[in-house]
Amino acid sequence: MDLINRSIQYTLSAETGNTNNVVVGIYGKSDNLEINANLTIVADDLVEGTNFDDLSKKQLFALATKKLPDLLPNLTYTNYQFFVQNDVPVRLTAYSNLSNNGSYITLNSTLDQSDFTDKTIGSIGYEDVKSAVQTILNQEFQASSTEA
Repeated sequence: MDLINRSIQYTLSAETGNTNNVVVGIYGKSDNLEINANLTIVADDLVEGTNFDDLSKKQLFALATKKLPDLLPNLTYTNYQFFVQNDVPVRLTAYSNLSNNGSYITLNSTLDQSDFTDKTIGSIGYEDVKSAVQTILNQEFQASSTEA
């Protein structure tokens, strides 16, 4: 999945004027996933001896994209919606999100019968959807990390 940097927002200390943290906006889309994220990078995410003002927007984006795969397993699945053709479910879209310590992620996943090998799409449940999305995320981010 190709990820792009949508924004970078610096939070400055009122007392010192130094950067306290940076929020990096990320967007990505593949055939069956669409992700929007705002990830907060804090001083603990930086290499020792480095501060936010030492880093380019490219380096901040790299820190955020490195942090993203660790947060994805914690997504909460809020809803999934079937799409029906001739009274038969043919695909579904799962909606999930995460709000965690200043990081926010929204993920929409479109799944079809090929994502469920042991059940028909019309008989799947919450855990089946969650497992299928996790499999796709693992594949997407495994490929991304080996390309870097």
